[in-house]
Amino acid sequence: MKRKHAEWDIKEVFDEHRIPNVDITRNVMEKIYGDAKEKRGSFVKDKVSIAMCLGLLLIGTTGFAAMKAYQLKNEEGRVIYQEKDAAEAGVPVKSPDEETQAFLGQMTEIEEQLQPGTAVAVYLKEHNPKKRVVTLSKPFVYRDLPSLQKKLGNRLNVQAELPGGFVFDEASVAYEVKREYQKEELYALAEKSKTNYVAKSLSFTDSLQAMEITYRKGDDLFLVKVTPFDDVANHTLYQAGMDHRKTEKIKLKNTEALYFEEAGDDGVVRGIRWVQTVQGSQWLFMVETRARQSNKDGMINVMEALLGN
Repeated sequence: MKRKHAEWDIKEVFDEHRIPNVDITRNVMEKIYGDAKEKRGSFVKDKVSIAMCLGLLLIGTTGFAAMKAYQLKNEEGRVIYQEKDAAEAGVPVKSPDEETQAFLGQMTEIEEQLQPGTAVAVYLKEHNPKKRVVTLSKPFVYRDLPSLQKKLGNRLNVQAELPGGFVFDEASVAYEVKREYQKEELYALAEKSKTNYVAKSLSFTDSLQAMEITYRKGDDLFLVKVTPFDDVANHTLYQAGMDHRKTEKIKLKNTEALYFEEAGDDGVVRGIRWVQTVQGSQWLFMVETRARQSNKDGMINVMEALLGN
């Protein structure tokens, strides 16, 4: 996404101001099916961790033998979505030194302590020679559909059930954080504090950054992720590990989409991605599952249900 603020967010810890839009869905799915074995829906209440983000950026910038790219176009023939191998981003991300690793580790611990629907500006006194202030937040969690729909208003309509008997389980909604703080204020607090970091509570805007909805049928899950796509540079998402996926373009109700399958140790991941206009804005829809009975036709049925009339 285009950067709207001058302060540091967690991706900027890498001293790289041109980190591309990188898809984290593969990592999120691994987290989903790991956590789901331990407790109900635990994956949706946490934002992707700093360590996971770091791992993806390092993996996503190594070279791949095959360079792949896919495009989706609207009815006028204009490209509205591009998916490229992360190696094509051309942005080297250096491995972090020990001090940066320690900094990230501390931030991960702080992030894990946050409650859903909270945000903070954090100044860490140790391992922080550039005196960076980092914004951390956790999405809001909704476990009943009426409360979620009331919060969303008419921006997005959430289905109560998907084809195949998958019913709404819970949702995680992330909003842009209001960065209403002064670094000097945090520096002053740090001087008076005996702890190794200080934090200032922040509030959220009404600007939706991402929403992840889980649908459940027994032990099987569907993940539907929706994120604004108007401001994504060149309509491009850089995808790590594209050479491990079998991808094809499909078309439904005049909407082009990418359907993919990827084999893993715990089964086959199936997914569909497309860009849809909702209330005059472009939104990227990403649907993925490892449901044992899922297949291509079933995924297309889910896409049809989400497209609506």
